[in-house]
Amino acid sequence: MEQSVTSKISQEPEKQIGNVADASCHTRRIPLWLVLLDNIPTLLLFILGVLIIYGLSPLFSILFGVYTLFSVVWFWGKICPYCHHYGTYACPCGYGAISPKFFSRKDSKSFKKVFRRNLVIVFPNWFVPFGVALYLLLTHYTTYLLVLTIIFSVIGFIIIPFISKEVGCKNCEIRDDCPWMAINTKKD
Repeated sequence: MEQSVTSKISQEPEKQIGNVADASCHTRRIPLWLVLLDNIPTLLLFILGVLIIYGLSPLFSILFGVYTLFSVVWFWGKICPYCHHYGTYACPCGYGAISPKFFSRKDSKSFKKVFRRNLVIVFPNWFVPFGVALYLLLTHYTTYLLVLTIIFSVIGFIIIPFISKEVGCKNCEIRDDCPWMAINTKKD
C-alpha cells in the first residue's frame, strides 16, 4: 500500500534550534519537500497578487510586494516565538527554524491569543488582490487578468488551505491548540 503524504514525515530525532520547552512534536523533523510544498504556493500567491495589482497601479503593486514581505516577517516575530514549534524543525512551514534567527522566544502559553490577534496581518495578502481583480474585471476586463484571477483564487482559496489542513497541520501534535486548525475542523 502507498504511504500517505503525512505519514512520510520523518520520525528521526531532531536537532533543537533554540531554547524550547519539551514537547513530543519536537522529535519530528519536517522534510524539506514538505516545507517547500507549504511555501511555494504562498510565494506564487504573492507574485500573482503583485501582478494583479500592477493592473491598477505599478506603485501599488510594489507597495503590496513590500507588504507581503513585511507580513511574513511580522508573522515570524509576532506569532512564531509563542509557538511550540519555535526553535525546531517540526514546523510544517519552516518558520520554527527561521524565527529564532531574528526573534527571541516568548511564552508559549499565550500562543492561541497571540495567533488570533496577529493572524489578521496576512489576510490582505489574499483579499486585496482578489478585490482589485474583481474591480479590474468589471472596469478593465482582459483575458490575461481573468486567468491571473482564476489561478490566484485556486491557489489562495483551494490549494493553500488544502495543503495546510490535509498535509502540514493534519498530524501536528499541537493542532488542538492552534486557532488555524480550530476554524478548519468540526466541533463535537
